[in-house]
Amino acid sequence: MKRILFFVLLLLVACAPAAQRPQTQPAPAGEPTVISKEEVISPPQPSPPRTTMTEEVTGTPVEPTGSVIDPYSELGCGQLLSAEEFATACGKDPSTFLVTHKIGTRNCYVNAKDYQDNRLTAGVSLTGFADSATAMEEFERRLVVMKVGADKSVGEKAYTFPKIDRQIINFVRDKFILEVGADHRLCSKESLLGVAKIVDSHLR
Repeated sequence: MKRILFFVLLLLVACAPAAQRPQTQPAPAGEPTVISKEEVISPPQPSPPRTTMTEEVTGTPVEPTGSVIDPYSELGCGQLLSAEEFATACGKDPSTFLVTHKIGTRNCYVNAKDYQDNRLTAGVSLTGFADSATAMEEFERRLVVMKVGADKSVGEKAYTFPKIDRQIINFVRDKFILEVGADHRLCSKESLLGVAKIVDSHLR
């Protein structure tokens, strides 16, 4: 019996399949081995802006502050005639005058009033033209219309136009025509010419 069992076991061992072993199969001849590599490429980064050291900044030159003024600016209109200048030329006290300024598109006005009597007024009116030739042409036209003669008392050419209780001096300077007037009781006829010369000096 033992002998039969021994032969059965021997038979089972002999008939058992051999253990499977992992086998590496070689690549077929003639075919190259391909090794794939995955590359990660980051997107290009924007370059920082360059600053050029030789960069030039062109600025507006500083305008010299002198007697040349822009009569159409509030500052320029105010510089045509001050209360002190008017009072000195007319022999009055500056503290008794109120001087105001007003500007328009092509006009500039300076008004002076007496604190004690607002009916006593004086003023300067300035009108600008395209150029000096146009201004002179208009001035000559006014001479014909007013039927008056011109003189050289102030500006390039001037004429006086009297009214009741008021004296008016008209003159041309460069591209501007000006009218300077005052009540006789505020500034005499003789003194008004001094006022006109002060205004003219600010335009030269």
